[in-house]
Amino acid sequence: MSTAIVSEITGFSTHDGPGIRTTVFLKGCPLRCAWCSNPETWIKERMLFFHEKRCTGCGRCADACLHGAIKPPGAEARVDRARCKLCFECVSACLPRALAVSGEEWTIDDLFRRIERDKPFYGQNGGLTLSGGEPLSSPGFARELFERCKRAGISTVLDTTGYAPEETVEAILPFTDLVLLDLKHMDDAQHRRWTGVGNELILANAERIMATVPTRVSFPFVPEANGSDENVEATARFAAEKGVEWVDINPLHALGAAKYQGLGMASPFEDLRIPTSDEVAHVRDLMTKHGLQTTIGRMM
Repeated sequence: MSTAIVSEITGFSTHDGPGIRTTVFLKGCPLRCAWCSNPETWIKERMLFFHEKRCTGCGRCADACLHGAIKPPGAEARVDRARCKLCFECVSACLPRALAVSGEEWTIDDLFRRIERDKPFYGQNGGLTLSGGEPLSSPGFARELFERCKRAGISTVLDTTGYAPEETVEAILPFTDLVLLDLKHMDDAQHRRWTGVGNELILANAERIMATVPTRVSFPFVPEANGSDENVEATARFAAEKGVEWVDINPLHALGAAKYQGLGMASPFEDLRIPTSDEVAHVRDLMTKHGLQTTIGRMM
C-alpha cells in the first residue's frame, strides 16, 4: 500500500485555500530556499527534533541512547548528529518530550480517513490542501489521495513549487481544484542561487498549470533575493499574461528559526532582512499595477 512521511496535519486551516481546510504537509523537497521556514520537510526520512526549553536535564535520554549520540546537560550541542542512528530510543525515554520525532508514516487509507473526519466542517468551499515540502516529490501518493478526495466530493488544493516532472504535474491536475504556485524568482541564475535549482522547469509547469486549473501565485518576498522592482514586475507580468487574478505576497519572517535549532542546523535568518511595511506596500503596488489582486500573507 502506498505510504508517505507526513510532517504535520493542520485541521481547520483558513489560509491554505478557500473555506475551512485540512492541510497535510508531506516531507521531501528538491529545493533549498535560503529563507525556508520548514527545514524539517526537506528530506523524506523522519528526523530527531530537540526542544531545548523543555529539557529538564534528567539524563534519561543519554542512558537510553545505544550509540552515544546524546551529550550530558550543559553541552553546547546536546545531540551528536553524526553519531545518531535515528533509532529514537531517546524519544521513548524523554518524559518531558524535549526530544521528538519529526515525521510520521501514513498510508493512503489512514490519511484519507483522517481527512474525511473533517468533512462535516468543509462546507461548500473547504477541503484538503496538500503542501510540503514539495508534495509532488511523492507523486503517486499525492495523485491517489487527490483522486480519492474527488470521488468523495472533497475539494483539493495543491500547494507546490512547480518543480516536478511534466508527467507528474499532468497526472495530478485532473483531480485538482486550485493550485497555489510559488514563483520565487523570474531569473534562472538568481533562482538557482537562492533555491539551489533553476526555474526553467518551474516556469514551463507554471504555464501548463495556469492553462488548466485555477491558480493563485504565491510570492515569497525576500528583499535581498527577489525584491527588486525588475523581478517583482516580471513576476506580475508573467502571472497576469497567463490569466492569474490573485497573488499572495508572503513577506519573509523568522518564525522557523527555532526549527533549525531543534534540528541541529544553522539558521539562515541572521543573513536575511525582514521587509518593512513600506517595502511590502511597494511590492503590492507593483503587482496591482498589472491588474492583479493581492493579499499579504495568503489570507483568503
